[in-house]
Amino acid sequence: MIVLARSLFRLHALCAALLALLIGAGAHAQPIRVGITQIVEHPSLNLIRQGFIDRLGELGYPEGTGAVYDIQSAHGEFATALTIAQKFLADNVDFVLAIATPSAQAAANVIREIPIIIAGVTDPIAAGLAESIARPGTNVTGTSDLPPVRAQLALLKELVPRVRRVGVIYNAGEVNSVVLIDLARKVAAELGITLVEATVGSTVEVQQAAQSLLGRVDAIYVQNDNTTASAIEAVIAVAERGRLPLITSDDTVVEKGALGTIGIDYYELGRRTADVAYRVLQGEQPADIPIERIEGQNIFLNLDVARRLGVTIPDEMTAKAVRIFGEP
Repeated sequence: MIVLARSLFRLHALCAALLALLIGAGAHAQPIRVGITQIVEHPSLNLIRQGFIDRLGELGYPEGTGAVYDIQSAHGEFATALTIAQKFLADNVDFVLAIATPSAQAAANVIREIPIIIAGVTDPIAAGLAESIARPGTNVTGTSDLPPVRAQLALLKELVPRVRRVGVIYNAGEVNSVVLIDLARKVAAELGITLVEATVGSTVEVQQAAQSLLGRVDAIYVQNDNTTASAIEAVIAVAERGRLPLITSDDTVVEKGALGTIGIDYYELGRRTADVAYRVLQGEQPADIPIERIEGQNIFLNLDVARRLGVTIPDEMTAKAVRIFGEP
């Protein structure tokens, strides 16, 4: 009888262990649900998104079987970004990936408990997303992409030494743009450059703002401004018509027609952001995970544009370039 009792006990324990294993396996087999919100569809922001999805797949959450993504674009409208955040809250997603400052702010305004992973945010503190970089203290963590403004303006001076007046187009309603223009003013003064500012409130105003710079500037500089990025083709067209060198913070614009930039690899930024998200999935609290600042010193050049403008690119700069567009 004692032997039978012991056997039954062992059988019960074994069944319980198997049941727990099956339940755990079933829970793991369920893909996580991720809401992705980005303020606009733009090549650099899309690269962040793809880098994130690819890297999270490598970390054990492949798209479809390990993670299901609800990808939404606000098309440049903050009100739409708020609606997207409300949808993700109602859907009770496992976490939100918020790409670019306005989308991150919208998500943080609506969602308080669900983790928010940010990417493409210039200054999380100024945007009101975190208490500090070292310890966010909120449900928000991720990566920051403060561009190397000094290096970008110095690149312009090196390529076109005659430059004295530089036009800048930005939306004064974007926190990231305000942070960057303040930094650009300081750097420009130190480099002997006068900034000629043209502000816009929407994408439909970008072309007119660019045209207003013709005859007043020696070059155009476009920073990480989401409004301008959404209509960057208009800026490129104006720069070409006025034979003005165009320097940007976005390497994808160099391929389209800017002279060059020193900046961030946005695909790699997305991958680094996925590493932060993985820590949250492993049980760490966003409040305790430092926001990672990504610094980019990658040189991108467009030789075709340089040739049209009569700009000579030093051989040593070409040798250092991460990517070169156009024919040598």
